[in-house]
Amino acid sequence: MAPLIVLLWLNTNYQFSKKVASAGGYSAFARAGLGKVTGDMTGWLFFFNEFLTYTGFALLSFAAFVYLLTPSITSVTYIWIPITLIPLLFSTVFVYRGVRLSLNYAAYTGFIETAVLTISAVIIIFRLGHANTLSVFTASPVHNDLSLIGLGLLFGLYSYGGTGSVVALGEETKQPNTTIRKAIIYGWLLVVIPLALNAYALTVGWGLNNISSFGNSPDPGVIEYFKYLGPFGGWIFVAVVLNSFFDFGIAINNSLTRMLYYLSRDSNILPKVISRVHPKYGTPYVAILAVAVLSFIISVVSGLIFGPFVGALVIEGAASIAFMLQHALATLSLPFFSRKERMMNITMHVIIPALALGFIGFAIFSTIYPVPAYPLNLPAYMVVAWIIIGLAVVYSLSKKNKSISL
Repeated sequence: MAPLIVLLWLNTNYQFSKKVASAGGYSAFARAGLGKVTGDMTGWLFFFNEFLTYTGFALLSFAAFVYLLTPSITSVTYIWIPITLIPLLFSTVFVYRGVRLSLNYAAYTGFIETAVLTISAVIIIFRLGHANTLSVFTASPVHNDLSLIGLGLLFGLYSYGGTGSVVALGEETKQPNTTIRKAIIYGWLLVVIPLALNAYALTVGWGLNNISSFGNSPDPGVIEYFKYLGPFGGWIFVAVVLNSFFDFGIAINNSLTRMLYYLSRDSNILPKVISRVHPKYGTPYVAILAVAVLSFIISVVSGLIFGPFVGALVIEGAASIAFMLQHALATLSLPFFSRKERMMNITMHVIIPALALGFIGFAIFSTIYPVPAYPLNLPAYMVVAWIIIGLAVVYSLSKKNKSISL
C-alpha cells in the first residue's frame, strides 16, 4: 500500500516542479499556493523532520545497527558516541564538497544497493517456494487492527519518503523543471522495487505465524539473509545496510542544508549568515557546518536519555509525523497554485491530492491514538511543541514586518 500512496503524493512534487524550482522544496511549494506564512510553517516542519531524520536514522540508527552486529562492544561505556561520528563526518565532507560529488557517490552506490537487494529478494522468494502467499497484502496478519495498519503505513510512507528529497536541489540543477521531475519518477522506482520485494520476502520468510516476534528480534533482516543466502549473502547485506546509512545521510543532508539556506535567505526565520555560499564549491557551507554540530548534539542528548536504539525510535517517530504534515501542507496548496497558474486539471490537482491527504490523515491519527506507552508517546508532543514555537516565530516576525500578512 505504502508505495502506491507515495506515488499519490509524489504527484504534488511532480506538478509543482513544472513551475517551481527552489532550494525551499516543500516550503516553496506551499508558499506558491497558500502564501508566505504557510510556506514558512511548511519549512519549519520540513526543517524539524529533516533534522531529526538525519539525527535519528543516519547517526543513531547507524550506531544501533553496529551495536547489534557486535554486541560485545556495548560493554564499552558510551562507545556509540564516536560511532555516530562515522556517518556524520562522511556525509558532511561529501555535501560540503558539492552536489555533484555527493550525488555521484549516492547514485553509484545506490545502484549497487538496488541491484543487490533486488536480486537477493528474488532468490529468497524463489527459495520460499510454496510458502509464498498473497495474504501478506491483506489485513489478516495483523487481525484487521486499524491502529497497527496505520502505524505500519506511517513508517512505510516515511521509509519511501526520500524519493521526494530532490525537490530541494532545484536551484543547483540544470534544466530543473525537467530534471527534477525525471529524478522523482526514477527515484520512486529505484526505492520501491528493492524495498517492496524485500518487505515481502522477509515477512513471508520469517513466517506469518511468528510475525509478532519479527519486531522484537534484534535484526531480523540480517538473520534472514544469513539463513537463506548463507554467510556470503549475509555479509553482503550487512555491507549494503551500512552503506545505506551513508547514502541516506548524504541525501538528507543535501536536502536539509538547502532548506536552512532557503529559510535564512528568503524567510527571515534564521540568521542571514546561514545563507553564505562557499566561494569554491558553491555550497551553503555555514548551513552544512551548523547541521553537523547541531545534529551531533541532538544525537548525543537523545542517546544519553534513551540509549541509541530507543532514542532513534523517539526521534524518528516525531520526524515521521512532521514529515506527513509538511507533505499535507504542500499537497493542500497544489489546487490553489494550479488555479492561480490557470493550469487546473481536476484529476491531477484536486482528486489525487484529496486522496493523498486522506491517507496522510489516517496514518497520523493511527500514530497518536490509541496513545502509545512512554517514551513512544513523546513524538506527538514534540511535534505539537514545535508547531507552537513556529507559529510564535512567524507571528513575531509578522509584527516586525508589516508586509507579512497573517
